[in-house]
Order: sequence, then structure tokens, then C-alpha cells
Amino acid sequence: MTEFERETELLRKTGIKNSPLRLAYEEQVRALGDMPQQLQSQGLSEEQIAREMHRLRRELGRQFKEAAPPLFRQYIYAATAARYGDPLGPSFEALRETKTCRQIIASAARPIRDLDDRLTLDGFRIWYEQQEQAR
Repeated sequence: MTEFERETELLRKTGIKNSPLRLAYEEQVRALGDMPQQLQSQGLSEEQIAREMHRLRRELGRQFKEAAPPLFRQYIYAATAARYGDPLGPSFEALRETKTCRQIIASAARPIRDLDDRLTLDGFRIWYEQQEQAR
């Protein structure tokens, strides 16, 4: 059995959205909801809080992406880069083009709802086949 087949089988069993790794990530993302009040009590401005929340969310994303199975990790990075131009997600500056600091703060502690529309087994298969063809 190839690495791709092993990872695909694992993802079929656990699902992408309901895998233990994803559930742990979402729990830690929601836990960020306590941070804005703590940061505000330290005297940080709304923009400073937004920047810190963005940084913390990106760091969580990086940590959990790194914990994913190797091929699926590469797919996640590729899909994220294709969507945002950055493998870790949108930059703070990109978010500020469409969101207020308050919206960035709120969204940093809210997991993505439509993950199944972004990362799929079919998408993983297509990405893998493209990688193999490029070799």
C-alpha cells in the first residue's frame, strides 16, 4: 500500500472535518476567544489585538498542519496557498482589505465552517495525481 493509499484510507475512516486532529484544532481555535479580553487588559489597542489574534491563529494553523499526515499536509498547504496566496492563509494586510480589526479578532477564534468545500478527498486525489504527473 502506498503512502497516498494509507492516508486516503485514514481520511475515509475519520473524515476530514471530524478527524481527531481537526477537532483538537477547532477546540484550540475557539479557546482563542478568551485572548482579546486579556490583551485589552494589558493595554493593547484594537489593532494590536487584531494583529496578535491573527498571529496566534496562523501559528495554530501551522502547528496543526505540521501534525497532519505528510502528503495530506502538502495538499493542505497547496490548497491554502491557491486560495490565499500564502500556505498559512491570508495575511493580516489582506484581511484588512475587507475586514475591520474587530472582525479579524472575532474570526480568529472561529473555525472555518465550510472546510468540506475547501479540502476534500477528491481534491486530495486530484492534487496527488498532478504531483505524480509532474515528476
